[in-house]
Amino acid sequence: SQWNFQNKLHLLSAEEQFCERNFEVAERYYDSAVSSAKDHKFLNEEALANEMAGYFYLETGRRGKSIQYFSEAINCYQQWEAHAKVKSLQTYLEEVIVMASS
Repeated sequence: SQWNFQNKLHLLSAEEQFCERNFEVAERYYDSAVSSAKDHKFLNEEALANEMAGYFYLETGRRGKSIQYFSEAINCYQQWEAHAKVKSLQTYLEEVIVMASS
């Protein structure tokens, strides 16, 4: 069924558009990947889509928005009980916040 892979396709499309510097298109695909994963209860894939969107926004100079996506990724990873990933991403997020305040 289409909903089984839709979020994955959208995440790959987002990454492709990011690499091609089509940032507006990439943004829409990241949001679509997050929404699709959430709608179909693929918690681990929702976490990954949020995390990748966080990196995208950080790389494109939008730290505030990246913090929102990283925070949501952490929330999803916590629900999924991926404890090592949560710790790793929390540490990374703390660094991003420190960079934003300096």
